[in-house]
Amino acid sequence: MVKRNPIFYDEQRRRWRRTRRVLEVSGILFTLIVIVFFFNMIRRPNLPELLLPQRGQAYRPVPPRRTAAKLKRANYRPGRRSKVAALGNIPEQYDPLRAAFYVNWDSNSLASLQLHYRDIDLLIAEELHAFTADGNLAVDKDPKLDAWLKTLNTELPMMPLLNNYDGSNWQVQPMADMLANAGSRRHLESSLVQYAQSHKDAGIAVDFEEIPDASQKNFVLFIRELGVALHAANLKLMVGLPAADWAYDYKALGAGSDAIILMNYDFHWPQSPAGPIVAQDWYLKNLKAIVKMVPPQKIVMGIANYAYDWASPTKTAPHPVADALSF
Repeated sequence: MVKRNPIFYDEQRRRWRRTRRVLEVSGILFTLIVIVFFFNMIRRPNLPELLLPQRGQAYRPVPPRRTAAKLKRANYRPGRRSKVAALGNIPEQYDPLRAAFYVNWDSNSLASLQLHYRDIDLLIAEELHAFTADGNLAVDKDPKLDAWLKTLNTELPMMPLLNNYDGSNWQVQPMADMLANAGSRRHLESSLVQYAQSHKDAGIAVDFEEIPDASQKNFVLFIRELGVALHAANLKLMVGLPAADWAYDYKALGAGSDAIILMNYDFHWPQSPAGPIVAQDWYLKNLKAIVKMVPPQKIVMGIANYAYDWASPTKTAPHPVADALSF
């Protein structure tokens, strides 16, 4: 019987050598293709000239020639002085007065002012204090603010803010004693007029806090007297008032001043339970009540641009006091 080998038997291994050579060459070619592919992915293609976008200059019409003074004025909100002068009157065109508060105890205040002073009409800087029964005026001007204002190429109307804060506490009883004394009131009123005139301010803004109910009539009398004194010097008077404290005589205070700054916020406060600073329904309810007593043109709406952060109640602190966060 003839011995037969398997059909695919290759004793000399010639077929394997050929197969291995083909696989090696194929592997080298595949590797080269992969390298070329990734190289083309990352390199910047050199497109034909006709496919490149046109990069000609963006030509614009030349504006009419303007003087340097006009160019400077174009960067600022126009009509500032006239808006302040018209405070308390119905404007010919609806363009509300934009006022901003400034404090010297927060560096963010100056930084924010430097960014946005072009967009406001009036700066109300906290720099005057009356916290003694004799009606003496304490001045706390910010030298950084004064130095920066001197660098401006435009006029920014200002009103100093007067309050009863001594740097640590609201001096309620000394303020009440001052309001009750005619001589002390007139002493303070005269000092305020002289201060505003000497600093070329637009007027005075009053922000007495925590006025006792028993002192409300004296407060109305003070605002009426101060308004007369300021108006005689062609100066304005603004009064900051809480939005929903009905111990205040809003009608009389509005009549004695050029405008009230309605502080329509603090629906919740640091010692209260957590909640919105200004609830929408509460805000509208207060406003509807005030416009029945004060002409709308005499109302400047105060806007709260800060926040309160209440911690979660615990067994040891069931009623946490909120931290105030600035804008």
